[in-house]
Amino acid sequence: MKKKILSILLATAILSATACQSKQSTGKSEITRITTQPATTASTQMTSEIADTKVSDTTPTETQIVQQSPSLTVQKLTNSTQREKNQYDMNVKLDTEKHQLNITQKLKYINSTDSDLKDIYFNCIPAAYKEKGGGVNFESIKANGQELHMENVKETVYKLPLGKELKKGESIDLEMEYTVSIPDIPNRFGHVGHAYNLGNFIATPALHENGEWLVQPYVEIGDAFYTEVADYHVKLEVPDGYKVCASGTLKDGIYEANDMRDFAFSTAEDLLELTEKVDDCDIHVFYKETCKYQAETVMRAAKDSLALFNKTCGGYPYETLNLMLCSVADDIGGMEYPGMILLQAHENQDKKYEYANGHISYEEYKNYVNELLKSGADTCLSLAQDEAGNLAPEDEQRKFIIGETNALAICTAHEIAHQWFYGIVGNDEIRHAWIDEGMARFLENFYFDKCIHDEPLGGQGLESLKMSNEYFHKKYNGTSDGDMNPDLNSSIYDFKSQPMDYWDIYDKGAALMYGLYSKLGEEKFISALQEYVATFAFSEVDPQEFQDFWNKQGDFSELFKVYLSTPVK
Repeated sequence: MKKKILSILLATAILSATACQSKQSTGKSEITRITTQPATTASTQMTSEIADTKVSDTTPTETQIVQQSPSLTVQKLTNSTQREKNQYDMNVKLDTEKHQLNITQKLKYINSTDSDLKDIYFNCIPAAYKEKGGGVNFESIKANGQELHMENVKETVYKLPLGKELKKGESIDLEMEYTVSIPDIPNRFGHVGHAYNLGNFIATPALHENGEWLVQPYVEIGDAFYTEVADYHVKLEVPDGYKVCASGTLKDGIYEANDMRDFAFSTAEDLLELTEKVDDCDIHVFYKETCKYQAETVMRAAKDSLALFNKTCGGYPYETLNLMLCSVADDIGGMEYPGMILLQAHENQDKKYEYANGHISYEEYKNYVNELLKSGADTCLSLAQDEAGNLAPEDEQRKFIIGETNALAICTAHEIAHQWFYGIVGNDEIRHAWIDEGMARFLENFYFDKCIHDEPLGGQGLESLKMSNEYFHKKYNGTSDGDMNPDLNSSIYDFKSQPMDYWDIYDKGAALMYGLYSKLGEEKFISALQEYVATFAFSEVDPQEFQDFWNKQGDFSELFKVYLSTPVK
């Protein structure tokens, strides 16, 4: 999901009722930073309050994780829903001259709705980018030799009249040829030069609920995506010299992405690759040479968080997990897709990670930054200083830098948590974004405590969620006059006028998850979490089903009143 990194409330923010860190980060007043230009990304907004830590190059061993929760074992999740899945067989060719995709798509669509269908609605996200050079053009659609035609319903939502009614339980084979134009923007769907991020490029059927199609146009807030699990078999054609980071596993020239909610890929020239294995899953990190030490940080975080979440959520069901360091957008930390993650790369900041990862000394790093300052180079590298303008001592500098570089690790963990929550356990990310975003934010804090071990003074860790939980209880009881209290019943469309307020959904959702965790205790909570995932794996959960499940684990009626009642304005 599209998100800012680290928007958990600081203790000071809760006490003084300021906005969350996704809007503005705060740190110790006596520490500021020297920088050659204003830092604009979330990862450079980390507070200097992070405690010193040793950067470990090792993954927590199975013994270490089991000791945290002795009853847990790793068992790969499997799809036991018995629900028939749509089947995609695709050939996708990237044209780097025209910046477009030429797509041949064979879709076996199964009518698993409760209605006979005269048409099928599709979501075509590239159509949202017409003004930026993007778009979709359907050249041919056939079913049983009959030519069909897409009709626009609303913005990115189209319908395909079938001509012949599709009965419940029946299927139809659609042969589609279309081109997708790729906008020249740093985005989850876009390109920067000849580096391409191709998220949500496929024309996918909308969901049909309560006798009607969901008409949910794309907006550039959160993740305006709601899809069912399907099987994807995709042949990708890219120019020589390009490497591909994609959903699924490459087998005999075809990417097999079964039991996934989407298929996405990213590709560029001159990519390098790190590969490790955790619990029978191959992890691949793709990066440019200029992001070498960031790639190390991402790999370490991927290994740690995958091992941890396997134990707490149920075994990751896929053979591969692919991560790409790339250009996304300045205010975005990362974006999840099934089996594939995009993470914001900072090519001019890798020296900071080189120091944090123990490859160079502080003196070498300081001298490097000072030389950049003298030359006026365009970079966001920084050092900390006190109010008098003196450089802070080395131990404070290290805390500051480790805090900044931890942001990338925490973002990696957040996106990996989404492999379970949105990916395996689905939900409507448009109407009920808190269900997956709240859980992913909770788990990034759980990862922070278990794998990074820094004191959570920078607004990170379960202690920060404890304070957030206390804050929202006070808001509900009318004993806090703070201004942060988003309505979890809101859809992403409700944030059109104030899109920055959407990020508060993450924090309140995570505080709700902490409320469940704190009442049950860690071991019972993790056991219940495993049951929750197993119950809804490869299907979708709505707010009522969420509450019904957790109320069977304990009496959470009061907690749900606090969080899911519409706040008084």
